[in-house]
Amino acid sequence: MKNALTISKELEKKQADAWIVFDYENRNPTVPSFVGNKMLTRKIVFVFEREQAYIICHSIDTVFLNDPEVTKDFKLLVYNTWQEMLSLEESLLSKYARVLMDVSEDGLLPRVSLADYGSVDFVKKHGVEVISSADLLQEMNAVYDDESYQLQLKACETTLKIKDEAFAKIGEMISKNGEADEFEIQQFICDRFHEEGMTYDDPPIVAIGPNAANPHYGPTETVSSKIKKGDLVLIDMWAKYNHPKAVYADITWMAYVGDDVPAEMEKRFNVLKTAIDKAFEFLEATSQSRPVMGYEVDRITRDYIESQGYGRYFTHRTGHNISVDVSPHGPGANIDDYESHDTRQLVDGTSFSLEPGIYAPDYGMRSETNVAMQNGKPIIVAGRQQKILKITIK
Repeated sequence: MKNALTISKELEKKQADAWIVFDYENRNPTVPSFVGNKMLTRKIVFVFEREQAYIICHSIDTVFLNDPEVTKDFKLLVYNTWQEMLSLEESLLSKYARVLMDVSEDGLLPRVSLADYGSVDFVKKHGVEVISSADLLQEMNAVYDDESYQLQLKACETTLKIKDEAFAKIGEMISKNGEADEFEIQQFICDRFHEEGMTYDDPPIVAIGPNAANPHYGPTETVSSKIKKGDLVLIDMWAKYNHPKAVYADITWMAYVGDDVPAEMEKRFNVLKTAIDKAFEFLEATSQSRPVMGYEVDRITRDYIESQGYGRYFTHRTGHNISVDVSPHGPGANIDDYESHDTRQLVDGTSFSLEPGIYAPDYGMRSETNVAMQNGKPIIVAGRQQKILKITIK
């Protein structure tokens, strides 16, 4: 199995005897990486020791699992009754003192907390210590290769170009008609993504003023606002190339319709810019000497924004993992000490957003870039906004 070495190394690192994965009907998204996409209809248990791997499975499921591609990696332990299933589990548990399971402290990491209570409790009843498999799951599900990294760089480059086109479109429409429309600009961006061979899970956010104070506001054909001179415009856009190994670009930029950006807007934007600067500087300096965990980077941005008096308006985590996924929100470590306490490490071959925001009642503001971890160093791959753009009206 291609992940055998990764699993063995993590077990050794955590001084664990095994990793135990309980599943039913492929609810655990990691399971297909073990045995492929098979129709499994009964409870199944995967047990990975450092040198041996087992599958505890029902006899009905052996029609799919008794396959040379599976049996070369796993020894099948077959049950018919629930009593036989528990007995097989007990026979393995009797050898273990500590195991990894798909749990997280206080259930704070939903992407990790996949093991059901009863199964975890059964393991603990046998005197076995259970620790989280969070870092192992990230290594298996969130780390991408160089081909994906190159697709990410290409996606970032194209997305930044379309961002410029969208702001220019706003200027053209206001110059011609006196106003633009959030929904029309959103659809313009969608069309450009399609023209470039890109895809996305949801359309982008185009928002002005109070609309932008809702982090997940999105205009629709029936609910949107007109963009006029004097408005502050937020565009949050994300897309990837239509390729099975593609990684998303996910950016947010701000622009003001007019030639003179109000001082308070500049002030708030500079707070966000400095917060990102401080987070990246911390990551760049610290990652050279030790692994950095997601929550630590969030703490840097949050502490700074709070020190500037805007803490109550920063109502979400600093960033999220970005990986090979259907969504820009990947399964790896998030930059989060707010919604959760993410202790997963920011490891090579993963990436994430940095996107602090200030969502005051008068208007919302966010700045977002993407960072990739490569050779132990953070690299900004999605550009950096240094100041609020100006949309000139002709």
